Amino acid sequence: MKETQLFFPVKTLFESMGFEVEAEIENIDVIAKKEQRYIAIELKKELNLNVIAQVLKRQVLTDEAYIATFKPTKKVMQSKTYKDKLLILKRLGIGLIIVDNTATIIKESEVILPRKNKKKKMRLMETFEQLNKENIGGSHHMTRMTLYRKQAMSIAQCIGKTSKKAAQIKKETSIDKAYSILYNNYYGWFQALGSGMYQLSELGLKDNEL
Repeated sequence: MKETQLFFPVKTLFESMGFEVEAEIENIDVIAKKEQRYIAIELKKELNLNVIAQVLKRQVLTDEAYIATFKPTKKVMQSKTYKDKLLILKRLGIGLIIVDNTATIIKESEVILPRKNKKKKMRLMETFEQLNKENIGGSHHMTRMTLYRKQAMSIAQCIGKTSKKAAQIKKETSIDKAYSILYNNYYGWFQALGSGMYQLSELGLKDNEL
């Protein structure tokens, strides 16, 4: 399949909506014009980063910009990678046309901003304020310092080589979730002794260098 095979289905689509269509103007594959509205359409065999970057440059020249590609297989369209590309187009305000026997607009060229998740934003802000630059960017496969881990480490340091009541630990560390961290024992650091008393396990002593 050649990119030129995309032209006539795209031309037919826009002409059916009342646009005049011309090809190869100022290095743009297709220009559609209706009154004072100009749309740039780049023709590519498949959706990729290169064409997305190319169309971004077209946005400064025209009112709207689209990418037209051959219709991918069902497997490709259901893939995470393809869905991520569609999300990028949505955020950038780039439209998408897929061509089988005819051309179909599946994404309009409008910017759709994401809704803010206030709960997650608050958690992000809280973690940012409390981590004190203890992580290295890009270190996804290393042991990452989360707020939960930092709090668990503070509790471990509070207990040390002794044993303490959960209420005392909460008071000394000022960690609201101290009871939950001790009880859930996610890292295997804490050992319940009964009556609300806790001490560190051998792993807890080792991991916290006590």
